[in-house]
Amino acid sequence: MLTKNHNLKIIYTITLFFLFCSSSYSSNIQKDIVALENHLNSINNMSFIFEQKNKNNKKEIGWMLVQKPNKLRIEYKGENDLIIIANSSYLVLYKANDDIITSLSNEGPWNILTKKNIKIAINEDNIEANVYLKKIKSFSNNNTNFTTYEILMKNEDNQFNIPLLLYTSSDPFQINGWEIGEKDNKTQVKILKILELNKKNIDSNIFLLSEKNRNEGKVWLSPFDKKAVTREPKYRD
Repeated sequence: MLTKNHNLKIIYTITLFFLFCSSSYSSNIQKDIVALENHLNSINNMSFIFEQKNKNNKKEIGWMLVQKPNKLRIEYKGENDLIIIANSSYLVLYKANDDIITSLSNEGPWNILTKKNIKIAINEDNIEANVYLKKIKSFSNNNTNFTTYEILMKNEDNQFNIPLLLYTSSDPFQINGWEIGEKDNKTQVKILKILELNKKNIDSNIFLLSEKNRNEGKVWLSPFDKKAVTREPKYRD
């Protein structure tokens, strides 16, 4: 028959166990948050080659250039003529072959790479944070530690954008790719090769589309070998 003191010892031991596990778990999460924050805030500019896969498992190779604050440029290898350009005012989707521009608000999950002073919190009501960490998962494979972060970024109206799942690895810490979207409308991106990191000088004109270049069809700036777009001569009536 268990004594009262013995029962108290069991309760005490169980309480200590859960307190220790909770403290250790919280400590690990905070460590992972700091690692991601520090990495993101250390990036001033970056260019890289990536592989993109859509919901139909169609793969494409692309090039992305990021410059803080708020600037990016994306081009694709092969026949894909889409160019994506972002600056402080807007996001442009440019179909080069047809010379068609669509302008959108420069607010979305891509801002995780283009915004300065990233602050991550596990409480979505934290007014000091601009990123909410919804879920986190860590695992090891072939002696490498990996961490996935499910995050949501706030826009200028303090509303959350669509979810972003970041894939990272440690030693050294780096972002390996991400997944954007929900359920049956997801896009996956895998970073294949980082070309440049924190280059001192980047021409700001890279993040513009001049009328001259559009008219001449000379719109490509990526490392891919793409010929200038042929424009039909414009005649006056």
